[in-house]
Order: sequence, then structure tokens, then C-alpha cells
Amino acid sequence: MSAVQRIVSLTPSNTEILFALGLGERVVGVTELCNYPPEARNRPKVGDANISVEKVVALKPDLVVAHDLLNARFIPVLKRVGLRVLSANPNTFAKLFEFMRAIGQATDTTERAERLIRALNQRIERVRAQARRLTRRPKVLFVIAIEPLWASGRGTFADEMIHIAGGTNALRASVQGFKAVSLETAIASNPDLILLTGGEPDALYRNRRWQGVSAIRRRQVHQVNPDLFLRESPRLVDALEQLADLVRRASA
Repeated sequence: MSAVQRIVSLTPSNTEILFALGLGERVVGVTELCNYPPEARNRPKVGDANISVEKVVALKPDLVVAHDLLNARFIPVLKRVGLRVLSANPNTFAKLFEFMRAIGQATDTTERAERLIRALNQRIERVRAQARRLTRRPKVLFVIAIEPLWASGRGTFADEMIHIAGGTNALRASVQGFKAVSLETAIASNPDLILLTGGEPDALYRNRRWQGVSAIRRRQVHQVNPDLFLRESPRLVDALEQLADLVRRASA
């Protein structure tokens, strides 16, 4: 039996990892934003994007699982009060699987973590094989907000997924990370496929400034689930498979 019996998660993505590793019963605290799996909603809350250190401490966790960027303000405080904190910024599949292994080792669920990682890698390789059969790599614009326009450049999970799925990130050469971009820059990239995690496709279809863009003319603007596409969790492979299907259609 692992000494780690009481775990607090500080992000929705970490909560998803913990439950995927079969650690749900040991999770004693989550955030208001943790909505998957459904049973996570019933756990005590320690805040939302802003974490209450007092609430975390009151839950007497053996382990706090955090995100290096999203929880950067709180991690040093939690460590100062003597809590064990495991954190990462798992913005690639390789880093995500490394973090899952670290959680597995800390909680004596290494074997389950390895089984899950193998299964996820097999699905990723199937997507890669499918992408190799495409006759062209369509340009993909990954948008997280329309007004103001925020989109993905290189160095993001979205960028890696687009590449694996057989597409090319329309902003890869000009943008690093998730950034606000000008409308002119987005339109000039002339994507064949636009993914929206925030906003409605009609907002682009009805805007006359977008009318010359390939994705608009070919009706290839699709709204996708932000929880699926933006959380660094095992469900990103579900998102990858959805993306691969959209890329395949856009390449036709």
C-alpha cells in the first residue's frame, strides 16, 4: 500500500490524469474547474484558477499535483509549508507521459501508468500512419478566442497534434505559444482548416474580411471541445483522433 493516500489536484488536467491512473478514491481535493470525470465534481474544492493554500493545507494531503505554469504563484508557498508537490508543464506528449510516470512512481501505480501510456502511444502511432497516407498537408489555424483573436503557434500541444495528424500549423513560423494575433496575420496565413475552442463558426463565416480564406470558402471551420483539446491529460489522444479526421477531410 502506498504511503500516498491523500492527493490534492490543482488543475483539471491533473485531476483527469489521477482518475485515469485509478487514483480517484485517493483524490481529496480538486478545483472548481475540475469537471471530468463527473465524480471529480464531488470532491472538496480548493479554489479555481486561484488556489487557497489554506484549503489545501486543511485537507492534509500526502501529495499535491500541480502545473508549473498555471500554479506558479502557489507552488513555492505550498512547499514552504512542508507539502510534497509534484508538478510539470507537460506541453508535449512526451512530457505528458513522463509526468504520468512520475505520478505513477509517487503513488505506486507505475504498472498501470505504463499500461495506459502504451495504449495511448499505440493510438498516436495509428494516427501517424494514417497521416502518412495523405496526399497533402492542409494548413490548420487553431483558435482559442475570436475577439480578441488568440491562436496557437509553435511550442504548444496544439502544434504537435496538428503535425501528428498530418496538417501544418498555419502560424508556426510566426507565433510562439498561444498568443494574441492580428486579424491580418491570421487571414494572411490562409488556413485550409480552422478549429475553434472558443467562439462560433458563424462569427467567421459572416465576417466579410475572412471570405477569401480557403477554410471559409470550403466550409472547414469547426468548433471543438476546449476541455478535450486544451487540457494536458490522456484525453488529448481523443482530441488528436478527432483532429486527424478533420485534417483528412480538409486535405481532400
